[in-house]
Amino acid sequence: MALACIAIILGSAHLLTAKPLDCEPLVPETIDNATMTKLLGKWFYIAGASQHPPTLQELELIKNAYYFLYPSSLQDKFLVTEVMRLKDKCVVNNSSYISVIRDNFTMILHGPNESSVAQLIKSSSEDTMTLYHVDGTHKGLSISARAQNLTTEQLEEFKTQLACLGLKEEETFYTSAKDLCPMEEETDDKKHSVEVVEPSLG
Repeated sequence: MALACIAIILGSAHLLTAKPLDCEPLVPETIDNATMTKLLGKWFYIAGASQHPPTLQELELIKNAYYFLYPSSLQDKFLVTEVMRLKDKCVVNNSSYISVIRDNFTMILHGPNESSVAQLIKSSSEDTMTLYHVDGTHKGLSISARAQNLTTEQLEEFKTQLACLGLKEEETFYTSAKDLCPMEEETDDKKHSVEVVEPSLG
């Protein structure tokens, strides 16, 4: 469950060209130094869709989430801190990282208990991050944004991509902007960990 929102938002390049009639194929985003810099900072996880049953169960649990991508001392690596509300619990994870393989536009999430692979997809907006992932033969797509809500144009683009991948409405889950979990300010000596925080009732 740790870093579930990024894991499901994080495939195989040859599958990107599979599309229904009248649909444009998903196009991977070139990952260069400028792209790496653009991805740094805070992102709100907005929605995810998957044909993979276990992933669908995880998606259903995520009420909302946001995460931070930090630079690393190593090239092509992001450090990650994620804050999720899973039903009535807040989960903070800052023990994961993402490695980037520029040649095939791939981002690999290395979590405490799992790893996942995704391709960064071109978007009409610089304020969204769309990721395509495949678990075996199961396709998935997710979107994060700099703001807590998508614009009408961003949402329509995402819905079109879902339809063209053959992902159904019942396979798609959207988060709520309400009741985001708080996150303590990070310090340089803060230990990387995963913790479950009970939300306050006040």
